[in-house]
Amino acid sequence: MKLNLINNLLSILPKEIVSLLTGKLLGDANLNLQKGKRPRFYFSHSIHDKQWAFHCYDRVKTFLPLPPPKYSKITDDRVGQGFTKKYYIQSKTCPANDLLKEIWYPNNKKTIPFELLEKTINTEALAWWYQDDGHLKRKLSTYEKIVISTDSFSKDENLKLIQLLSNKFQLHFLLDGQNRLVLYNKPPINYFLFLVEPYIHQSMSRKTLAIQLPIPPQPLHKRTTVYLPSSIDIKHPTKYINSLLESLPHIQKELTSRDNLVKFYKSVDFQRVLATRKNNTKGYQIRINQASLNKMHFIRKLLGITNSQIVWLCYLYEQKSPFNRQNSQNW
Repeated sequence: MKLNLINNLLSILPKEIVSLLTGKLLGDANLNLQKGKRPRFYFSHSIHDKQWAFHCYDRVKTFLPLPPPKYSKITDDRVGQGFTKKYYIQSKTCPANDLLKEIWYPNNKKTIPFELLEKTINTEALAWWYQDDGHLKRKLSTYEKIVISTDSFSKDENLKLIQLLSNKFQLHFLLDGQNRLVLYNKPPINYFLFLVEPYIHQSMSRKTLAIQLPIPPQPLHKRTTVYLPSSIDIKHPTKYINSLLESLPHIQKELTSRDNLVKFYKSVDFQRVLATRKNNTKGYQIRINQASLNKMHFIRKLLGITNSQIVWLCYLYEQKSPFNRQNSQNW
């Protein structure tokens, strides 16, 4: 039955627009339900996110009967000022809203329609959801985690969302103690932010990746310890590892494209790099020349990986792995 409703919805709205509405309904949007009346599509944003509210309105106004955003000032004793300011958008009634109500509110309560998500969620929908309900937590210049506020959904729904995001995007979220989706560690955080980057509105720059790629002014230590898998037999560590690092200019060049970056994060070999455990490695104290250290700094910031993982990456590159210079189109 729900599949018929979804097909009907896709017959009256372009799939691209249904995807955006999916992202919006996972986030801040809802359907305004009043007894005896047809549903209306509704969303609002604080005055600080006025540009984002108008951007969402502009993207879908051709397909849903949406009046322009309206300003509202509401008394609210919970905030220091005693009031909140926002812009809200509420549509007129239409057949598309009727179908959205049947799909998203089968019992007059918002329930995630996973059949619809399987068909329509894409990277842009993910970006809209993130801009509505996502938070990039920083500590100084370091990213600690990405949190998506899903506490209004049931735990079972959130576990299904986690599986869906893993299947669709190779994003491996966890569920925290507040029933929210959380992504930890630099590499997956970087990957998520590269995925959604093309669809992040300029007013939402606080939720974007701000990598400081220039070389820091303080001297970079030339002597360091590198950990590599114990299975690699190394006779002369400094000479051998520096020879591996000669691949860095090629890797750096490949990673200047956002599309290549996304493919790279999904590659089997990069997952091998991330999966390497320290207890299965051997440490080598070596000296690295300044030029290689500078390039390692670039890649470390870009990918969120360690110096040891960068060397391991160079080893795989030189071993004619699926992402080497002869096969980089397969990333």
